[in-house]
Amino acid sequence: MKCESCGMPMGKPEDYGAGKVGNKYCRYCTDPKGNLKSREEVRRGWAQFVMKTTGKSQEEAEKSIDAEMKRMPAWKS
Repeated sequence: MKCESCGMPMGKPEDYGAGKVGNKYCRYCTDPKGNLKSREEVRRGWAQFVMKTTGKSQEEAEKSIDAEMKRMPAWKS
């Protein structure tokens, strides 16, 4: 299963929001209770991850994330 907010694969219980297998969202996109964080919170955290792992600038990271978020079920509307 993949997170419906960021697309991260969730293969282990600890990958799911609040460790609840079946949660549509991953541990990075949810608060401690497993509820989806705001779009801006998710975007900010995702940008930090992309910059750290790819070396992209913040502007480059945010541009690619905005394109990806448009495809994610959680952010389509």
